[in-house]
Amino acid sequence: MRLHGINRDAFDRYVSIKPSWYYEVVAPGFKYNLTDIASSIGLVQLTKADKFHQKRTKMALRYIEELKELPLLIPHAKNTYNHSWHLFVINLQDKLFLKRDEFIQKMSDLRVGTSVHFIPLHMQPYWKNEYKLKMEDFPVANSYYKTAVSLPVYTKMTDDDQTKVILAIKDVCQKII
Repeated sequence: MRLHGINRDAFDRYVSIKPSWYYEVVAPGFKYNLTDIASSIGLVQLTKADKFHQKRTKMALRYIEELKELPLLIPHAKNTYNHSWHLFVINLQDKLFLKRDEFIQKMSDLRVGTSVHFIPLHMQPYWKNEYKLKMEDFPVANSYYKTAVSLPVYTKMTDDDQTKVILAIKDVCQKII
C-alpha cells in the first residue's frame, strides 16, 4: 500500500544488477513519504518519546485505579513498559443502562470530550461496499464497538484535566446506576 500498490519497491529497479524494470499495480495504494521538515520534527519528537511514554503510563495507571469500581471494562497491560497508552479505551458494561452515544453526550454536557477512535472497517462505506461486508459477519467487532469510548490521554494533559475527566465519569455513572 505504501508504494502505490506496486508489487515491488521502485528503488530496486535502479540498483538491481539485472534489468528489473517490470512491476504491477496489484492494489490501490498511496505513497506517504515524509518531507524533510516533517522528518526533522519527528527526530526531535523521538528524543521526547520516553518522557511522553512515562506521562501516558502515569495517566493510564491513574484511570485504572480511579475507575476500577465503576461498571466499566478498563484496559490493562501485563507490562506497562511495553504499552504505548496512546489511547485509553473503556467499554460500558450492561449494568450501566446507558448507551455509548448517550454516555458521550453526557460527558460533553459536562464539558469533557470523549471519542470513538475505531469504527470497524466493515461499517465503512468503501470496505462495506467493495467487499460486500455484512454486519452479522462481525459480531465481536460490533459488540465491542457499541460500548467503546476513548478517554482523553495526551502529553499536555494536566492532573487537573484528568481529575475533571474522572469526576465527570463518576458523576455520569452514579446518576445512572
